[in-house]
Amino acid sequence: MSVFPFAQPPTVSFYLIVYVLTLVLHAIFMTYVLAGSLYLAWAAVFRGSEETPRARSAVAKILREWMPFALSAAITAGVAPLLFVQIIYRQEFYTSNLLLGWRWLMVVPVLVVGFYLLYVVKSRLISNWPLPVRIALVTVISACFLFVAFCWTTNHLLGIQSARWPQVYESGQVVASLGALTIRLAMWVAGAFPCMSIFVAWQLRYYSDRDGRPASQVGGLRALSMVASVGILLTLACAGGYLATLTADTRSALLGSQGGPWMMAVALGSVVQLNGWWLMRKNGQLSTSSLSLVTGGCLLMLTGAGFLRELLRFVQVDASGVARNAKSAASVGGFWLFVLFTVVNVGLMAICVRLVRPALRTDAETSDQQTESPTV
Repeated sequence: MSVFPFAQPPTVSFYLIVYVLTLVLHAIFMTYVLAGSLYLAWAAVFRGSEETPRARSAVAKILREWMPFALSAAITAGVAPLLFVQIIYRQEFYTSNLLLGWRWLMVVPVLVVGFYLLYVVKSRLISNWPLPVRIALVTVISACFLFVAFCWTTNHLLGIQSARWPQVYESGQVVASLGALTIRLAMWVAGAFPCMSIFVAWQLRYYSDRDGRPASQVGGLRALSMVASVGILLTLACAGGYLATLTADTRSALLGSQGGPWMMAVALGSVVQLNGWWLMRKNGQLSTSSLSLVTGGCLLMLTGAGFLRELLRFVQVDASGVARNAKSAASVGGFWLFVLFTVVNVGLMAICVRLVRPALRTDAETSDQQTESPTV
């Protein structure tokens, strides 16, 4: 079978498959935080009408309430792919870290700042702060997560450009092509919005069921469908632009027998999502069947994109070195211990969700919120 990664040695295929699947799990939470912070920044700057300010919408309230938890889940779920990427691309990953220098060292402090600011923006105390301060707050939060996205994107690009390592070491210029970096980063940022929209849509549906409201009365459908649809189209457009920047051999691998099925998976997942959002917009309700449809399409799109991402990297690194790394790691053992702790962590996260899930209260449901100033 020539489809990537099944044509590789068994140990390489195993680690690549597990790596991509754990990366998809991490991406589900990561996109919620990245796209959610950008959505809140947009809602703060473009406030909408006085009757229905975007910062007080159901979507904005859910994002403010749940983003701290989502960031914790993203960091926790990111441990597994971080371990596997070091096994598969040992030399490329560590070299890229060193070449990034202070930028790579700043990733954790920036994440810490973003994490605590998410709790600040969640607090009702900031409703009394001046509007420019609140706008600056959500802008800083978005900048934190965009910086982390920039570092990971640059790390990936450095890892597949080993010929540039001496030049990067001497000059300190980690970006070879600003255009390629920008369009690749834009592709992943745009792709975060459909995932975030689905996550929030399920939360809105949960609150409507709990409060006994019909699905047709759930607010936020129009905004989420627009955000998701535009995000999908922008992702595909940026992907096409990024494909044009690659070498002929790399494009051949992505579009040929190795990457062709994953390309089809991305295309099919995109069409399924667009169709599901159109159906929900047409019917005016967040139905379970349509939400399940777009969720399946999103997972298909994420999985296909994950394998294409690794195929793009795999064809540009030393495949024999990857095989040696995988074989060496397979001889060490400990996989079932990893599985055990994965199950334990997933169970603990589920318990945390059940314990801390908040009630989404609208201004009409409680009198004290009717006089409350909107929070950003």
